[in-house]
Amino acid sequence: MTFEDYYRDNVTYISRVDPRLAKIIELTTQRKPSSTLDIGCGRGFLLGHLAQRGLSGLAGLDVYDDVSDPRFDYIRADVTQPFPIADASYELVIAGEIIEHVPNPDDFLREIRRVVTPGGTVIISTPNLVSWANRVLVPFGVQPLGTETSSEIALGRRHRILGQGNQVQGHLKVFTHRALAEIMQRYGFEITHRLGVPAFFPKPVDRFDRLMAKRVAFASGLVYVATAPTGPWPTPVAGRRHEDCESP
Repeated sequence: MTFEDYYRDNVTYISRVDPRLAKIIELTTQRKPSSTLDIGCGRGFLLGHLAQRGLSGLAGLDVYDDVSDPRFDYIRADVTQPFPIADASYELVIAGEIIEHVPNPDDFLREIRRVVTPGGTVIISTPNLVSWANRVLVPFGVQPLGTETSSEIALGRRHRILGQGNQVQGHLKVFTHRALAEIMQRYGFEITHRLGVPAFFPKPVDRFDRLMAKRVAFASGLVYVATAPTGPWPTPVAGRRHEDCESP
């Protein structure tokens, strides 16, 4: 099974405006970009809301065959491969809850940098591995929220309320708030805003989750806004081998 087949069959996009989407809509409309690309757009739910707020030049990219909407251009493509988009095509690029789904986030960020205009805006959201909930649950042996060990079913959560037995989302790479910043900076993006957003918790835990979202380090979800570089491509430092692994 290819990544394209997996994500076509395992629907992960949502169809309601949760706090994360509301924040992305707010951040995008404030900037009034002349062109916007939503990577992993599903069937265009977010793009529809941006169109309702008067934005034009909208486009979305995803794996589905039957998406058609006069309010935006749809590009059918596998997000794990090079995007079929010309360089510097979009003033603002949104990657909402998608970077954790790709096997190579480095290539993914390189593609984002390629298709965004120099000095343009990039908005990325993803779960926070060191959220307040994971800091509480992991010491009790619970699999961290946002991570998965099976490609079919959520395991290691102990209780149904924590997601035990749920359909998985297909998360491959999960970031802490620091790791997300560092990988974006590795490819020249200058982070201008680091925001926390709540997740999906039942009452009354949802109130505490909203409170903790005010602290990015403890927030359930992350929304980072960055400016794309205008200069030459950087040459990131290669990873080094652990000293104990060096040949004698």
